[in-house]
Amino acid sequence: MNGTAKTYDAVAEKAATSRPKLVRILGRFTGGPARQACLLHEQLATDYHTHLIAGNLCTGESEMDYLLGSNDGVFRINEMSREISMWSDLCALWKIYRFLRRERPEIVHTHTAKAGALGRLAAWLAGVPMIIHTYHGHVFHGYFSPAKTKAYLIIERVLGKLSTKIIAISESQKKELSETYQIVPADKISLISNGFDLHSFGAQQRTETRKALGIAEDRFVFAWTARMAPVKDVDLLAKVIRAQAEKESKAFFLVVGDGDEKPRLEQLIQGCNNVKLIGWHDNMDQIWGAADAGLLTSRNEGTPTALIEAMATGLPFVSTDVGGVKDLAVEPMGPLPEGLGKWAGNGFLTARTEKAMSFCIEQLMEVPGMAAEMGAAGRAFVMERFASERLIKEMMDLYRTPATPRHATPRQKKEAVLASEVRQTA
Repeated sequence: MNGTAKTYDAVAEKAATSRPKLVRILGRFTGGPARQACLLHEQLATDYHTHLIAGNLCTGESEMDYLLGSNDGVFRINEMSREISMWSDLCALWKIYRFLRRERPEIVHTHTAKAGALGRLAAWLAGVPMIIHTYHGHVFHGYFSPAKTKAYLIIERVLGKLSTKIIAISESQKKELSETYQIVPADKISLISNGFDLHSFGAQQRTETRKALGIAEDRFVFAWTARMAPVKDVDLLAKVIRAQAEKESKAFFLVVGDGDEKPRLEQLIQGCNNVKLIGWHDNMDQIWGAADAGLLTSRNEGTPTALIEAMATGLPFVSTDVGGVKDLAVEPMGPLPEGLGKWAGNGFLTARTEKAMSFCIEQLMEVPGMAAEMGAAGRAFVMERFASERLIKEMMDLYRTPATPRHATPRQKKEAVLASEVRQTA
C-alpha cells in the first residue's frame, strides 16, 4: 500500500468516527434569517456537531426561539444587538472569539449584518478554515444616509476578503453584491435560495381564524407582516389603507408585527375601520389562512419570507418592485397601465405609490378568478423552489467543499482535501 492510500485510509477512519464542528452565528431570533438558521442548526445536527450563537432583540421585535426544538448547542451573547455600540460590540467580538478558540470548529456560518461582521472577524482571528456568510438582505439601499452607506460598503468589502464563501439568496442579489456594490467577485458567491418547512401552510382554517380575529367573511383581506421599521415604509401602507377606506371598498388590512414605526402607523390610520393591528403571532399558517392576498410596501427586500408564506398558502400578492421581490415573480409577465408596475402569473410588482398599489388591490378584488389563478401558480412555484429539503442538500454540498487552514502545511492541505472527498462519498 503506498503512502497516499495509507493517508486516505487514516483520514477516512477519522472522518467516519467524528462529526465536523459547525458554528452558526445569528444576530437575533427574529425574521426570515432566524427561520433559516434554526432550521439548519437542527436538521444538520446528525452530520455536524452544531452550535448556534445568537444575540439580543431590538425594541418591538418578537422572540422566535420557539423555532428550536431545544436549546442544545445554543449560546447567547447579550452584548450582540442590532444597534451599534463600541463597547458592547467589542465585548461580543471577544466572547465569540473565545468560544471559537475553545471549540475549534471547521466551519463558521454567519447570518445578518451584525453577526456577519463580528462573527467573520472573530472566526478569521481564531483561524477557522471555512468562513461563510449569508446575505439575507443588505443595508446598501433604503436604510442609511449616503455617508453611512459608503462606510458600510467599505466594511463589507473587507469582510468579504475574510470570507471563504458568500451566499446570495437570489439571482438579483448575487448581481448586486458582485456588480452593483462590488462586495466580492461573482466566483466567490454561491446562490442558495431560502428554504422553509411549508407543509403547514395551505391547510387553511379561514372561517375559524376570521371569527377569532373579528373579520367578516365578505371582506377581501390583505395581510401585511413585517418588523415596523423605516425600510418597510408604513407611510405607504397607511396611504393604501386610507385610500381603500375612503372608497368604502371591501378591502380589509390585517397588519402583523411591531416595531419603532408602530405609533406612527397608528396615528396615520386613525379613524380607518378597515384595518386591524394584531402584533406578532407564532401561528402564521393560521393568519395567512384567514387572508386573501399578501401585501408588501417595502423600500428594499432580500427574498421576503412573508410573500413565500403567502404563496405557500395559495395566495397572490401585491408588492413594491424592490430588491429580490422580482425573483419571486412567475411567468407570464406584462406591464401595468400608466407605468404603475407589472403583473406576473402569481401577483403584482408595483411602483412605490398608493395609486399603483390601490390599482392592483382593486384588480384582485374585482376580476373574477384572478386571485385564485395567481394563488395556485404561486403555491406551485414556492413548493418546488423553497422547500427545506432542497436548502439542506445545497448547504451540505457547500460545507463539504475543501477548506484548509490559512497557514496549513502541504500535508494538512492534502488531508483536508481527502477528508472532504470522504465526507462527500459517506
